[in-house]
Amino acid sequence: MDLSGPWRVAPLDAALTRAGADPDLDDGDWHQLAVPGHWARDPAFADTNGPLLYRRRFDDDELTPLRDGERRWLVLEGVTAQSDVWLDGQYVGTTTAYFAIHRFDVTEILADTAAHAPDHVLCVEVSAPDQQTGRSKRSLTGSLQTGPLAPGPCPGGIWRPVRLATTGPVAIRHARTVCGSADESSAVLRHRVVLDAASDGEIQLHISVTGPDGEVAGGGTTRYEVAAGENRFEWHTDLAEPELWWPASLGDQPLYEVSLAVQVSDDTEAAASDRRSWRLGLREAKVTPSGWEINGRRLFVKGVALGPQHPFLAEVSDDDVRADLGAVAGAGLDLVRIHGHVAPPALYAEADRLGLLVWQDLPLVGGYATSTRGVARAVAREVVDLLGHHPSIAVWCAHDEPNDGAVPEPPKGPEDLPAITKSLGRHLLPSWNRSILDPLIRRELRAADPSRSVITRSGSLPMLTDLGGSDAHLWLGWHAGYHTDLADVLRQWPRLGGFLGGFGSQSVAIRDWGPDEPTWHGAETGAFERYLPRRAYADGESWAHATRAYQADLVRGHIETIRRLKYRPATGFCLMALADAGPEGGFGVLDHERRRKPAFDALVDACRPVVVIADAPPDITTTGAVLELDVHVVSDLAADLGPTKVTARSATDTWTWSQTWEGDLGADVCEFVGTFTVEVPEGHGPLTIDLELVAGDRVATNRYQTVIIPPAETLSPTSAT
Repeated sequence: MDLSGPWRVAPLDAALTRAGADPDLDDGDWHQLAVPGHWARDPAFADTNGPLLYRRRFDDDELTPLRDGERRWLVLEGVTAQSDVWLDGQYVGTTTAYFAIHRFDVTEILADTAAHAPDHVLCVEVSAPDQQTGRSKRSLTGSLQTGPLAPGPCPGGIWRPVRLATTGPVAIRHARTVCGSADESSAVLRHRVVLDAASDGEIQLHISVTGPDGEVAGGGTTRYEVAAGENRFEWHTDLAEPELWWPASLGDQPLYEVSLAVQVSDDTEAAASDRRSWRLGLREAKVTPSGWEINGRRLFVKGVALGPQHPFLAEVSDDDVRADLGAVAGAGLDLVRIHGHVAPPALYAEADRLGLLVWQDLPLVGGYATSTRGVARAVAREVVDLLGHHPSIAVWCAHDEPNDGAVPEPPKGPEDLPAITKSLGRHLLPSWNRSILDPLIRRELRAADPSRSVITRSGSLPMLTDLGGSDAHLWLGWHAGYHTDLADVLRQWPRLGGFLGGFGSQSVAIRDWGPDEPTWHGAETGAFERYLPRRAYADGESWAHATRAYQADLVRGHIETIRRLKYRPATGFCLMALADAGPEGGFGVLDHERRRKPAFDALVDACRPVVVIADAPPDITTTGAVLELDVHVVSDLAADLGPTKVTARSATDTWTWSQTWEGDLGADVCEFVGTFTVEVPEGHGPLTIDLELVAGDRVATNRYQTVIIPPAETLSPTSAT
């Protein structure tokens, strides 16, 4: 029975705390809200974080009568952020993980009420405490409420359907299936199920695996004895000669259907007591300091972070999912990072179909209180139960930026040491979040899913004993230094270049901003003040265009630099972010309505499968200066490029200079081509540097620009001013 639709809702006060679950309470004049939905959608509750009390009445005659041995379950598929549940005045239980499906046995409660009353009352007390600031947060809502991609409005509400479901005497409380291993000769599926039995007895667990061609690929039936209450079982299924799932750049995406049925009768024609099903792909994914490997093949990973796709998760449509993941694939990227949250189910199915890898964060962003230990462990198990079967998910990440800060730059001089030392302390000294909470979650994830790699914390320094335990969030050109510093920083501290997971800049919408810096939810006003102060521009529109041009330059420069370090030591990158969280602007290369910014085109150009790259020339130069620019070719193709010709040309309005190199280039490589040496000619104005690669039918181009200014000794005092 579907319990979606209008529910009665009221803010929880002292009186409702005492009497809110009473079935006889008159709620006829309460406000009505839609379920699924979020209360901030309604102006009456737009400014509250709860708690709110939801009530829903239904008649007993709406329920299908139970047959002998059947049980009734209350199923809440998603409540943000936490709730307590009552039915007919009796306490049922609590929900924590906002994305998890919670099931409660209500057979006896409904039967007791039906004996003396015609209707039932379901009450759910929901709260979503504010989590935007502080290091001692308690609700694990991640990017729904915290960090640069948080949409802003309170996400509280019953955002997924509520229903009553019927099972036989043995019900599935929790179940997961993951691909434990796979190669061209065989694959192993690992299953775990937690059953709730009404009484002692014997059951049969039947697994059936159907291949992409519709033929049965494997499975079997196993008998077990169960005791009344909770029973846990683990086993595996072997498959011969599987069709492997690949990222789109490496191959196809065949999917298998897996079904699990629990039977309490020897009659194979009898209805199952309960059942589950999954669609999965067979593949192996490993993430190590030396690189990402899919089915034993190395892949340089190009990715982008995706925050909550809508201020209200209940309103994310299938079209929204297809549009966003289509933009990721269309930009030539391999990876989408689900930043700090668990997305609606449709996103993962679409990633499976498109062949996109998924970096899946748990919903932890910033610091959390010690009281979250138990909830965090449960969240880790729930996320594997919910998503573990998806082949697109390549890695779990336990915690994003537990230090609440960027990785510090190497010091440029003695004056930098105090700030660097303080910043290093946040990354290296023991803390509750880094030293206790994060390793605890990592162990829970590895126990629940040993088939995948786990990133312990994102945005911390790589540790000597755990080189693959983190990725670097440098934020050069936004939180520290300048975006042109990346090559120098990695030259001094190469291990920070293993995987660049935090870079980008905010840009603002094209509009008249007035004389002040932006003040929208999530605006990083300090960074704007440092790099793009509003007062430096004549009008708001000019300033907005400047923020977008700056973002495009930063994106291009970072990606070209990290690709030039392919496998030495770089294994990939993940840009922040695909889309803005709100209409004012943000880190997105698309705005909140998914219109392209200049940074999106820069991203596409920098991520083409074959690129030719040079050192970036200085912004300005003078006549007689000698520019020495190293030229590299990067190919992510699985096949050799073969004979290749690279030409570099430098030109002004009246002058040109060129160099050419030829040779053979292999597959999946970054090769140094040569140094393009240019003596800057006389004159002033733009000097362009164009690169062209020709390999058979494949052509790749790139352009850089500097500006020639007169030497200082030729400037008069007036012109110098």
